[in-house]
Amino acid sequence: MSTELYSVKMRASQEEGGEERHISGAEKIVEQDRLQAVCAQLLERALHHSKGEADFINIKVERIAAEEVSRLDALPVTTCQVETAKEGIGKLKELMERSGIPNGEAILEQLKDTWGMRGAMLLNVDTLERLEPDRKRGVRATYMDMADSGDDRSQKNHFREALVLATKVASHKNIVGELCISDDPDYVTGYFASKELGYVRITRLKETGCPDGGRIFLFRGENREAEDCVRYLESQKMLVKI
Repeated sequence: MSTELYSVKMRASQEEGGEERHISGAEKIVEQDRLQAVCAQLLERALHHSKGEADFINIKVERIAAEEVSRLDALPVTTCQVETAKEGIGKLKELMERSGIPNGEAILEQLKDTWGMRGAMLLNVDTLERLEPDRKRGVRATYMDMADSGDDRSQKNHFREALVLATKVASHKNIVGELCISDDPDYVTGYFASKELGYVRITRLKETGCPDGGRIFLFRGENREAEDCVRYLESQKMLVKI
């Protein structure tokens, strides 16, 4: 008999000048006996965030079958210590070059267009075309969580949550890299991730207190393949062993 699991997603936002501003988001894949506790913990997280008090909180619970869930080992992790955000941005360029990704300067220039997006930009690294169906929303990598990590999975942990996401994203055949800067004002560490280089933490990519942040999924292939990539990122259920 298959074990039933539940996908739990939380999204919190704030109304600002008639526009919805993203405050916080998180998701888990849990067994039924942990469902109530996880929902409560995610609600608490939405109510107390450094980006402000939420006006809207949505928690979505969806039952999924265990056989729908694929499992992966996490990308290997390395840390790149830098003293300044400028040095960190330079490391992002260097890692893109090492990954055979051209146009590093132009790609980083587009990063500012992701500030405030709920999802990520999907960018063709060779043509610099944006491929996400909805540019305001971006592409959301969803239906994922850590595997076999005990009750601590409901607690906020920037590193582990980012590693889970990066592992799922990198596993698609058309993704050649991902770069990310957190939008949390109190968290200045970001990363570059790829199949070849693994997950490379860069200790400073912005100044403390800066609310700007976003991510770009770096795509290589025919633009017609982007639809399959988006479907995989947004629909494939996955647990990542860390």
